[in-house]
Amino acid sequence: MVERMFPVLWQSLSWRETAELEALGCPRAVPWRLLEPHARQAMLNHDQTLERLAQRGGLSPEEMICVLRDEPCSNLEERGWPSHSDAAHELMSMLAEESSTPQDKPKE
Repeated sequence: MVERMFPVLWQSLSWRETAELEALGCPRAVPWRLLEPHARQAMLNHDQTLERLAQRGGLSPEEMICVLRDEPCSNLEERGWPSHSDAAHELMSMLAEESSTPQDKPKE
């Protein structure tokens, strides 16, 4: 079974910012299961369901970090992410940490 993925929003970035995120290896999508437990925060931050956000292109790396931390997305620059690359590094770190955590294996 193919895992459902949630898109990382890159459409609003300039070609230079896009090239920078590609060079860093920032993902274009993350496993949906990571965001599902934080669906309430996504609704609080964006007044939209995860389903609707995905239909509209997803969340930027900065927005995704806020949702995963269950924090509001207001004043992102004041929170220490002056660039998309900083947020991409943080997102990739969170994903690496999650992938090193053992997942519950289905019972056979």
